[in-house]
Amino acid sequence: MSFLEAVKNSLSRKIAGELVFADSPGAAMRHWRESFGVSQAGLATRLGTSPSVVSDYELGRRAPGSKLIRRFVEALI
Repeated sequence: MSFLEAVKNSLSRKIAGELVFADSPGAAMRHWRESFGVSQAGLATRLGTSPSVVSDYELGRRAPGSKLIRRFVEALI
């Protein structure tokens, strides 16, 4: 495994762990999205959904499941 792959794996696990254990997964999603400089529309495009769905997750109107968390992390990295 290359150094870059190791860093990606480590960061992926950190992000996923924070989302799973966060009191507010939506706030954690927003934090990470903004940390990577990605707009809601940009993330929605990468996830194959609409910006309103991303907003719903970030505002806590929807709860992310394991599949969404995986797709979210992959979309950022």
